Formats: sequence, structure tokens, C-alpha cells
Amino acid sequence: MPSFRFDVGTQVLCNLGQSGWKMGKVIALNYREDAWPPGQKAPYQVALEGEDGEFRLIYVPVDDDYCCRKPTDEDLKIANRADALAALPNETATKKQANNKNDVGTITTKNELGSTAVSVSDHVGYRAGLCHCCQPHPQSWSCVELYSEHYRGATRNDLKVTRRSIDLGSKKVGAEIECCSSKEVDLLSKSGFMQRPTLVRLPPGVRFADDGSLKGKIRFDPHRESSYKVEFVAVSAVDWKDPKIGLVRLEITFTVTDNDEPLGFDPDEFAAKQQEASAAAAGIYQKLCQTWDRWERSELDQRDTCDLMCAHLARLRDLLEEHPRLEDGLWWAQLGGFYMNVHKLLENTLFECELYLGYALTFGSVSVRQIAEQNLEGCYQKRLLESARFLWIDGVKQMMHNDFRGAIETFQKATAKKDGWGWAVNVGDIWIFEAAARLILTAEGNEKLSTQVDKLLEKHRARCKKTGTFKSSVHPWAAEVTSGLSAYRNLQSKKSKSSSDTTSSDSAGWLEGFKKRTLFWCAQVLGGVAPFPPKPRPRLEDAQVLVDRLPGHNVVYERS
Repeated sequence: MPSFRFDVGTQVLCNLGQSGWKMGKVIALNYREDAWPPGQKAPYQVALEGEDGEFRLIYVPVDDDYCCRKPTDEDLKIANRADALAALPNETATKKQANNKNDVGTITTKNELGSTAVSVSDHVGYRAGLCHCCQPHPQSWSCVELYSEHYRGATRNDLKVTRRSIDLGSKKVGAEIECCSSKEVDLLSKSGFMQRPTLVRLPPGVRFADDGSLKGKIRFDPHRESSYKVEFVAVSAVDWKDPKIGLVRLEITFTVTDNDEPLGFDPDEFAAKQQEASAAAAGIYQKLCQTWDRWERSELDQRDTCDLMCAHLARLRDLLEEHPRLEDGLWWAQLGGFYMNVHKLLENTLFECELYLGYALTFGSVSVRQIAEQNLEGCYQKRLLESARFLWIDGVKQMMHNDFRGAIETFQKATAKKDGWGWAVNVGDIWIFEAAARLILTAEGNEKLSTQVDKLLEKHRARCKKTGTFKSSVHPWAAEVTSGLSAYRNLQSKKSKSSSDTTSSDSAGWLEGFKKRTLFWCAQVLGGVAPFPPKPRPRLEDAQVLVDRLPGHNVVYERS
């Protein structure tokens, strides 16, 4: 029998195309079906478990990572809990053994969290590189920072998570709900629960408030079955600094029954409108794919591609604002995912990616969550790349002000984000500037010349070779730094053999000249002059306006 990567019983992720990656278990090796031609076999047969608990059998045609792969830790967590703040199965067991205590986790207070260097309202505070590239203020954390397994702000920053669960039992349509405020139930935090609540999961007519309370009359929901379960989640970060509280994850569950069509409701008309909207969304999706394909075939330039993509995305967003619950959040996930393509073209749209993918997470659909999380894995990496780029720019500004030691520290932070890569920083630019700063400090007599400068320049050369960016194999500024390093060593060699004033004057003249060239190249970075990346573009739309346009509580169905 041929050798395969996975054995029977192994949990794997399978690529189902537009349906995304699905978790399954290998149940057979060297699989074949009777109708197949002689000799045709598939490496694996896999059993996939659906949201309804039903199993579906598929086969994997090729034994490679494109068709199936080993689940990551994030994949397993996505499969085993509702969001990044929910308890994992082993945590739940621990909680029961500990007399059903709701407090799980520990806290290590970080100086970075709550940093006054970044405004609470600054949606790009992560670019400062603090808090594992989460916003420094937990009270401003977005849906992705709270709920996504790939961002997991609480875990990365070692914040305590306190969990409160309330089961309201069964409620009929028409019943009144009034419960769960922090005055009635010990939620520990008295406010802050409207930070990023999953409002779309609530029945129409029921409102949620900042103190954790639900109030209202359950109304008919045409998007749901006659009986359905509500698993509503909200989080308060008001007491994140308190080691006894931390973040409070509130989950309110109940079952709604008798969600039957009222008089005057036409189910066929409603279904037709939903189908029409879905078809319109699918049409926009096709245009987005076609536009991106034309860009990859070099049929469109960058500006035209951005303009067309943004126009299609604006149409999709308008459609979703008219039909916010279309296909249980699927198209919000697609909206956020395609903004990632725009971001690849150096538009300042990571906020849109995270906003719409994060909103898709609030729907509670397992399949939509998986699609969103697949995109959010890349989004978090883009945060790291953005942080690296903006830290690099900060370090360049420090060099402009002759703070070379501070610049070195900043460059090292930038490099650590993604091993010298940054958003459009692809040839080891950060290493070149750190090498220049170290050379200047050495020439000023503030530190000894070490092999570190050579190593940094060698890293840059290796990165250039990998990317094939420069015909001369190095960046022109790197060539100057290399030449300057050689000249400095020659001067030092002469100085060791002679103590004449001429040698000292030559060294001072070299340093002055090298600083002037450093100033020139720093200015090129800040001016966005090639071969450095262009200046970061301003946002296309105001971030707060986009947040305000997101749907809130579900609207009550009104008879036409």
C-alpha cells in the first residue's frame, strides 16, 4: 500500500472550494468507488460532520496540503468552542470540578495595555506594535480582537476571562423578556456590555442594554424556523485591570417556540426576495473575481483595479445594508475577505477587512465563522506587517532627529514582527537602516564596531536574492552603506597606524558625509520615493462612519 500522510482516525481539514475548509476524520485509505476506471484510487475517504450533527462522506483526490491538511491549534479551537472567549472542553471540565466557578484564567498586568501613547479611539493603535498588535485599550477591542481565534486579544495579553451564563429556558413568540441586568444578576461588571454584542442573534423586538439587560417582546422572525435556540454573547472590558474580574463574557441562552407565520405574511414572497438578493450578491461576487483575475493577468493597472474592486464592494455593502441577515452572514464574510485583496494593492483597508469579517463572527453560524476565520488568519498577519512598516517609519524619523540608539531599538521591534518583512517592505529595508544607525553610533565613538553591521547587510542581500527585486542584487542605499562601512574600516586602519590630525579630519569628514547621505535616504522613505514603498495612502472612508453603518438590533417584521 502507498505511504500516506494521515492514518485512519486522524482529524483533518478538507478543502471544499467555495464552501471553505471543513473538519473531518479519515475513515479509509486507498479509497475507490465501483464506478471509477480500473486503477483509479483516492488516498482518503473522510467523514465530515455538519452543523446539524449529520455526517457526509467525501473522498480526497490528492494527498497534499491543498486538498487536506493537519488542523492548526486555531482550527481545533474553532471546532471546539463558540468564540475565543468561550471555555474549551477541558476548561469546562475543570470549572465543574471547581464547584462550578465561572472564573477561568489568570492575568499578568502589562505596561503596554492601557498605554497613553495611543488614543482609545485610534483604530490603528496596533501599528505601534504594542500588546501583540492588539489595540492597547481592551475597551476599544473590536469583534476580531475579542472573538477571533487568530487574534485572541485576551489570551495573547494574558487577561483574565470571567464567564457568566444565564439560561432563560423556553420562550414563546409574543412573550415579554426583562432580565439579566447587572443589578439583578452578579455580572461583576456593571456596564460596558454594548462594546461588541452579538445583537444579530437576538429575536426581533428584544433589546440589549449596556448593563447586560434584555428587555422586550419576542416577535416573529422570518429568517428562522418555528423553534430555534438563541445563544447570545456580549463582553464587557470595563474592569479589565481588576485581577478578580478581567473581561466578562456574558452568554444568555433560551429557546424560542411558536415562531409561526402571522396573518398577512407571504412566505413565498419573502423567499423570493431573499433569493433575488442572494443572486445579486453572487453576481457582484463574480464581478469581484473577474476584476481580480484581470489584475493578475496584467490587463488592469493597480489604480483601475482598486477603483473597480471598491465600486463592486460598495454595491455589495449597500445590498447587505438592505438585507443585513442574508444567508446568515455569509456575504459579510465575503465582503471583508475581498477587502483583503484591496489591501494587497496597498490601499488602507485592513480596517474594512476586520470590521466585516468580525461582524460575520457575530452571526453564530458555524460555516460562516469558519470562512471568516480563514480570512482572519491572514488579516492578523497583515496587522503584524503593518506594524513592522510603521515602526520602521518611526525609526527613520528618529534617525532624522539624530536619535540613532532609539532608532535601533525601534528597528529591532519592527524586524521581530515578521522577520524583517513589512507591508510593502519586501527587501529587508529595515535591516539597511539599522546597519546605518549602528555604523553612525560606532563612528561617533558610542559603541565598538561589531560584525552586526555586516550581518544586517548580509540579511538584506539574502532577502533581495529571494525576491529578485534588484538587478544589482542590493538596494542602492544598502550599496552606499556597504561602501561606507568599507571606507570607515580603511580610515580606522590608517588611524591605528598614524595619529595625525589629517586622519582624524578624514574620519570626521567621512562621518559628516555619511550622515548627510543617511538624511537623504531617510527623506526618501518618508516621501515614499522608489525604490522604497509609496507613502501610506489615506483611508478611503471614515472608520467611525463605517462602524455606525453596521446593523444593530434585528428589525421587527412589519406586514406589507
